Amino acid sequence: MRFSNSPSLSSLWPLLIVTMIIQSGFGSILPLLPLFVRDHGLPLSWIGLMAAIYALIAFLGQLMFGPLSDQWGRKLFLILGTFLSMIGTALFLLPVRPGYYLLFRALQGVGAAAFLPAANALVADSVDEQYRGRAYALMSSFFMAGFALGPMIGGLASATGSLSTPFWVGTSLDFLALILSVTRISRYPPSFRFNISAPNGRSGAIPWHLLMGWLVINFGWMGLGGMYDATWSIYMQGIGASRIEISLSWTLFALPYLLFNFLAGRLADKPTRRPLLIYGGAMLNGVIIMLYIWSHSPWLSIVLSSVEAVAMSLITPALNADVMSLATPASHGRIQGIFQASGTLGSFALALLSGYLLPRGASFALGAGALVLFLSVVISLMWKRIIALKIQRS
Repeated sequence: MRFSNSPSLSSLWPLLIVTMIIQSGFGSILPLLPLFVRDHGLPLSWIGLMAAIYALIAFLGQLMFGPLSDQWGRKLFLILGTFLSMIGTALFLLPVRPGYYLLFRALQGVGAAAFLPAANALVADSVDEQYRGRAYALMSSFFMAGFALGPMIGGLASATGSLSTPFWVGTSLDFLALILSVTRISRYPPSFRFNISAPNGRSGAIPWHLLMGWLVINFGWMGLGGMYDATWSIYMQGIGASRIEISLSWTLFALPYLLFNFLAGRLADKPTRRPLLIYGGAMLNGVIIMLYIWSHSPWLSIVLSSVEAVAMSLITPALNADVMSLATPASHGRIQGIFQASGTLGSFALALLSGYLLPRGASFALGAGALVLFLSVVISLMWKRIIALKIQRS
């Protein structure tokens, strides 16, 4: 049976739509969040701290919520994550001291920690291994579709002259996602396959020796999210971009990602292609970041970000599919919690580092992000090589 005609795909549609809506809500505030908090009195160096706190809270939460979703089901944590994201966004509208923004961002981090491992584990619950490359490509496409729509909506909303308007939009979208999570997502997928005991005699233990290489690459690659959260809007404004151009840069990043993601997902269905897609995409990603440093034109940087999006589209389905191939049905949530946490830990480290480097200039933060990514590629390759030699000798 073709993936497009399979029952697995039909069972995923509610999750895909909720993911797109909640990401639209998040995307509507993200490009303008650093400008909003700076205009409301938050020091520039604290912007990186705010992104780091978000990542740290999400890191700790993912380690907890991932395994719990194996025991209590995915839907509970999808609802919890959506609800906390909505509350965290709405709180930014209160007339409070700037320091409270750190707490509000932390609450959003708890929401992300609850939602992401459960959502990605639910994909693995619902889809057979042979189609997981395309399934994760579809998931990341809806994720990025929200990123395409959200910044565009937020940018248009901010054109009213107020940076508060996108937060009203984001809260409304999160509320819609919450209603759909409660009413449309089933508690279990139609072919419920994760059980307390693993099938076919496979142990539910984590295969750390096989997983570690992908955790390292995820640390460096997903760590870029923390760097961009703290740096991108400041960087773009520094080279002369307007608010609309800043928001548009996020939207135009998402569009080529969507176009190439389906092809990348089909390629990632074959396990032998996944390492090339992951490492090749990561290296191209790092090169593009270095080119940002030499760009002094907003539109040149936007074009470069479109190329970076193609590189990232190669990585996402291949990395997710290969990681989940190491899990048993009983450990989908636990593996996803660990995997997502490794990327979030990278986001924490790079957001904190970016906050320290931003007063010296956004180019320093970008350079640090590229360096960490290249190091993660090298370390991951070395680890994979060592493990392969040990397996050959045993």
